[in-house]
Amino acid sequence: MADIHLLGIKFIEQNTQDGLEFTYKPDVPKLKVIGTILIAAEEEEDNGCVFLTQKQLNQILLNKDVDLKLVDDTWTPAKPLSKEQIKKIGLVTIDAEYLGTAGDVRCYEALKISE
Repeated sequence: MADIHLLGIKFIEQNTQDGLEFTYKPDVPKLKVIGTILIAAEEEEDNGCVFLTQKQLNQILLNKDVDLKLVDDTWTPAKPLSKEQIKKIGLVTIDAEYLGTAGDVRCYEALKISE
């Protein structure tokens, strides 16, 4: 288990990858968030992928004034995140299970969201 923080969002899409075994509510559809993450134990920022439910994403973005636009089944921020938004989103702790890497991207499954 790792504590990670989401510091940037490139895009969000429905997970379409097969063969992934999720621990947290395996029958609930997952979203895939691609962006910048901070791995707390390593104090290191890296490109990352976080698989989470719609409810978990809402918990992360709640009261952060992040507007997402939908283009071709992919959600992206309507405008670049401000430093204040990044700071607020970064304060949310995501307890996550490390799933491995896909190329140079670390992949995690969100298990619990806490602020």
